[in-house]
Amino acid sequence: MKALVFGLTLLATAMHGELNVSLTDAMTRVSRTEDLPLVTKLELQAARGEWEALQMVVNGAPEEVRKVTLEATTLTGPEGKTIPAPLLLREHYVKVSKSTPMSPLPAGEYPDALVPQTFAWQELPEVKSVNQPYWVDVHVPYATPPGVYKGEVRVLGPDRLFLATRQISVKVLPFDLPVVPRLRTSIMTIWRRIAEVHGFDRQKEPPEPELLVLLNEYYDLLAQHRLSIDQTYPTYPDGATGKINDAKVEAGMRKHLLHRHVSTLGLPIWPEWPFADPLEKDRKEAMNYVADWMKLMKKLRAESRGYVIMGSLDEPNDADAYARVRRWGDFFNEVEATHQLKVPLLVTEQPAPDNWWWGRLDGNVDIWVPHFSQVWEDMESPNGKRDIARRITAGDEVWCYAALVQMPGDWEAAHGKPQQLKESNPPVWCLDYPAMNHRVLAWVMPRHGITGLTYWDTLFASPGVDVWADAGSFHHTEDRVYNGDGSYIYPATQKRNGAHMPVASIRLKWLREMAEDYDYLMLAKDLGLEKEALDLAATFARGFGDWDDDMGKLYEARLKLAELIMAKGGGQ
Repeated sequence: MKALVFGLTLLATAMHGELNVSLTDAMTRVSRTEDLPLVTKLELQAARGEWEALQMVVNGAPEEVRKVTLEATTLTGPEGKTIPAPLLLREHYVKVSKSTPMSPLPAGEYPDALVPQTFAWQELPEVKSVNQPYWVDVHVPYATPPGVYKGEVRVLGPDRLFLATRQISVKVLPFDLPVVPRLRTSIMTIWRRIAEVHGFDRQKEPPEPELLVLLNEYYDLLAQHRLSIDQTYPTYPDGATGKINDAKVEAGMRKHLLHRHVSTLGLPIWPEWPFADPLEKDRKEAMNYVADWMKLMKKLRAESRGYVIMGSLDEPNDADAYARVRRWGDFFNEVEATHQLKVPLLVTEQPAPDNWWWGRLDGNVDIWVPHFSQVWEDMESPNGKRDIARRITAGDEVWCYAALVQMPGDWEAAHGKPQQLKESNPPVWCLDYPAMNHRVLAWVMPRHGITGLTYWDTLFASPGVDVWADAGSFHHTEDRVYNGDGSYIYPATQKRNGAHMPVASIRLKWLREMAEDYDYLMLAKDLGLEKEALDLAATFARGFGDWDDDMGKLYEARLKLAELIMAKGGGQ
């Protein structure tokens, strides 16, 4: 939550050329050359346990901008209490050469990767004046006393010459975000893909010690953004035998569930791993393995966070695929009946089949995951069957997912068959779409009882694509390009960047903001304020296919939502 205060820009000393320093909010994309409003003060507001961010933009001649570094002080508040200094990251631009289908934004350079200031600079445009934004990430620890905390971000030149300063102000609210995010997530990032993009042997098991450290950095990064990776290597069984090392797996679960505080953790199982024939010849051993793994989750009092996701069951699209889901559903139902455990099966499919001859999956699927567009078709279209509501009433969970640009025919007809998707479309998570697409989900999911999100990858790149330079991560048929699809983390490598590490994108930060919005809405619901919260959401977001691209309205709704929570004494 932010309030902008306009004022005069500060200038660097004449001997180093003129540098303008301005602030803007976290949801604004900063163009390399576009003039920005001159903002010298920006006030943030955050609950305990929350992250809030802003951007600090240095503008000037490219040769002068490249000499700049930023440093931040701790933020000091009531009775000398402090908040740690903000994390400062330099924004790295990637090029959109060909726009994503139906994108309302132009091709060009977009800021996205958030790199440490120690990384080498990318080439800047050869223009008279250029913008270089920095991401300023503020975290409010739990137990921080409420009140206003102030600090500075300083702009330094060569030899730490002071050039400018900007004050950062954070109002800490008297309530906590949930330690475990209320939004249930499953973000697929396969460990072998991490190994591959960082130059490790993806077939070697166990992985090299350096790779194991790197895997944990990926798990940590997603958890810091209130998202959960689908599975973690430390919770795997022995791949050759399917046996669980209880101490090892329990330690992996403790790390992920009780230290990272993620919302979910997936059971590691595939159709031919760790058993060659789990549905037939190896059925008993496979069932025992599933039960033993879930018993460890129960031991940690985290059984409600366990589930099964199998990529081979995703998006079933014919009678055979539906039959395969039913066979696996029967398998997990048998585990539940035999061992008195819950083993929820997640499948990326809507409850109503595309072809009724395939039959239904009721009773075999526990967590349904329709695409955003399918939610609109089922729950918001006048022709919808409202099967999502039917399955929630039956006791199932419903999550949702993003992929590519998929607009229902009825939605397009109702909106005059637009050539560009400017607002009110089932959200699109591509880089060259308005930022609201990444954030609006939190405000419309509660309207339909949807409690989670899945996403198919964070490190995808079509063959030959260098994601550090080319935003066109996903090349589809008919020469279509989906910029940023499947690519939310940039893999820094020893060879390229001097270190192996995952680098967050701005879009990953936007997903964190969205998850925190969802926490606010759930806190309000817990306090009996669901109607009031949904009324606030409706000022800009009335459904998956009905929302305004107006970030000011979102900020205003969030401020009022915080006031409602505080008035009821919630989150303490």
